[in-house]
Amino acid sequence: MGDSISAEAATTDGRVSRAVPGRGLARITAAIALLVSAVLIATLLPATSLTAAPAQAAPARSADQLLAKYKKLSVKAEQSAEAMNKAQVEYDKQRKIVKTERKKAAAAEKKLASMKSKMDAAQRKVDALARVSYRGARVNRLYAMLVSDSPQSLLDNMSGLEIVSRQAAGDFRSVVNTAKATTAAKKKAEDTAKAASAAIAASQKTRGRLQAEQAGLQVQGVQIRAIYESMTGKQLAALRGPKYKFDPKSVPKGTSPALIAVQAALSRIGDEYVWGATGPKTFDCSGLMLWAYRQAGVTLPRTSEAQLAGGRPVAREDLKPGDLIIYYPGATHVGMYVGDGYVVHASTFGVPVAVVPVDKAGPYNSARRY
Repeated sequence: MGDSISAEAATTDGRVSRAVPGRGLARITAAIALLVSAVLIATLLPATSLTAAPAQAAPARSADQLLAKYKKLSVKAEQSAEAMNKAQVEYDKQRKIVKTERKKAAAAEKKLASMKSKMDAAQRKVDALARVSYRGARVNRLYAMLVSDSPQSLLDNMSGLEIVSRQAAGDFRSVVNTAKATTAAKKKAEDTAKAASAAIAASQKTRGRLQAEQAGLQVQGVQIRAIYESMTGKQLAALRGPKYKFDPKSVPKGTSPALIAVQAALSRIGDEYVWGATGPKTFDCSGLMLWAYRQAGVTLPRTSEAQLAGGRPVAREDLKPGDLIIYYPGATHVGMYVGDGYVVHASTFGVPVAVVPVDKAGPYNSARRY
């Protein structure tokens, strides 16, 4: 039975022929060996060696194409990172509002509870006067006149009745008005907290969407790093650009926040770019601005878009050291003017913090002074 597998074989014309015992097994063994050899060759050799002639192979990506793709991915990654920063800022802001307004609502609720006892006491005074009057007692000026036996007694009776009546009514009005104001304050706090809760839900939704984009950003980061690692020294030099001759000592000395911020930013030249970083050793574009001005005691908004919305607009011809220059139509990049037509910025992964001419940092959008 050991050779029965090859005992018969079909011929091309459909007839069955008797094979020589042992030869079928040999042919199968040879075929398996050939297949294994082919797999090993395919594994060890490059794919191009098994394809058509070199003339038909796809051309390798040029250095310029590689660099262009890297820059395009870097810009997109920075846009995603800035959008994520913005969503986080809004989320934190709304959470603080909710916390504050809920405290106000709780305080108003507590005040309303204490008002209730005062309202009850005032109501008892009013009720007592009403009951006395109902039972036949006179609590008006005519009654005071009838029961008084002298002008002085009349004045005393009228005064006493007036005081009791006025005090009871005044107490009640005061408590009621306070309760109304407290109720209004409680409602306002609750409405604000409700609106903030809705804003939190919206910002959570936005943050969820951006977290998905953040996952995409991580993929982009992997691609960027892979391209970066594959670059030649010449390509890396083209990415980083020339070293411009700027002397930090040329920046005016001074104690103004702007000049302190400039000196702080210049002290970080050579530091690494990292998405979302705000120092003190690594930075993204807006993170460098944030850190530099923090050294001067000034708090800037977190993102380049928010930094554009703040400060005071400055015309390009009026730029002074310390002014922030916003780049791209979507305000997705920012640098700091340091004088003589130069800006210090954290540009992209693989390129350290550097000083470059204003227009080398990106398409100029506008400037702000803080």
